[in-house]
Amino acid sequence: METKRTPQEKFVTLYDTAKKCILILDHLYRKIEDGLAAAEDGTRVEQDSGVVIELYIVFLSLVDYLHRFHEIVSAMPLLRKDSPELKRLAQCFVRVEEIRNYLQHMREDLMGNGPLKFPILGGISWIRGTKNYMLLPDQPTQMYDVPGIAFDRLEKRYVCRYQLSIGGHDLQLDTAYEEAKRFWRWLEGISVIQPPQIKEFAWGKPWIVHSEFVTRPNLLPEPTAAQAEDTFGGSRESLQ
Repeated sequence: METKRTPQEKFVTLYDTAKKCILILDHLYRKIEDGLAAAEDGTRVEQDSGVVIELYIVFLSLVDYLHRFHEIVSAMPLLRKDSPELKRLAQCFVRVEEIRNYLQHMREDLMGNGPLKFPILGGISWIRGTKNYMLLPDQPTQMYDVPGIAFDRLEKRYVCRYQLSIGGHDLQLDTAYEEAKRFWRWLEGISVIQPPQIKEFAWGKPWIVHSEFVTRPNLLPEPTAAQAEDTFGGSRESLQ
């Protein structure tokens, strides 16, 4: 009978997985600025669709891994579900979960009878200096409305740097990312992990394996007539 894993063992596994999600989020977030700089060149965007595709890969992947990070840390044993830190993360991630749910079930919206009044794969907004740029997809539906990034007149600044508007929901992407990072710093500070190398903020040493099918010619000799007769109980001619 297999021994059940202890809550401590489960915590370590979930901690390591959450750490890898943060590392992936960091990697994706660093790619945003390069993609947006290219998207600000209208001629390049028209000539190279890869610029737009790469941006959508990054933005939608960020939503997916933010959701995954939230799911993992919410499942951690030994972590109180009513802790203020976890509640704050959940509140900040409401839009993340709404967008992730839309992406999972977008077929229902596309098959509905009503008009589509939003960009199917989302509109991307970002701030560069005092300008609010927007990247809007072409799609075979009626015109749609997409909000830009709001400007706080009291604070005299935009409320975020990057925004994804999709399925009728608006996600301040940099705000959600910074909240995930803030939560991770808190979790890292309170956690005692064994073995200690898991606590290191690094991916670790991966294993790389491969397999290969190699075909070789049949090296077995052709059976003699006598061998065939012994095997099949008769001569080859009698079996034809």
